[in-house]
Amino acid sequence: MSQTTPACVAERATLPGALPLNGLTLIGIFTLQDGPAALLRSSNGQIARATPGTAVLGVTVTAISAATVMLVDQTGTSHALAVPGQ
Repeated sequence: MSQTTPACVAERATLPGALPLNGLTLIGIFTLQDGPAALLRSSNGQIARATPGTAVLGVTVTAISAATVMLVDQTGTSHALAVPGQ
C-alpha cells in the first residue's frame, strides 16, 4: 500500500477554501450509538468531537441536527454552524 496520494487524486479530493480557517468551523456531523455528534475545528487548528451539552473550544453545544450545530459562546450569544457545502 502506498503512503503517497497521487497528485490527480489529491486534486480531485481537495476543495480549496471549503473550510474557513479564521474561526470556529463545523467539519461534519455523525451519529453515535447515544446520539448525534459533531467535529469542530478552531481557528488554531484544534479539532474536537462534541455532543449536545458538551463544552469544547470555548463554546457549549446546545443542539445538533442533520446539517446544523447550535452553540452558545462564553458571552451567552447563540450561533449556528452549518455543514460546509450545504
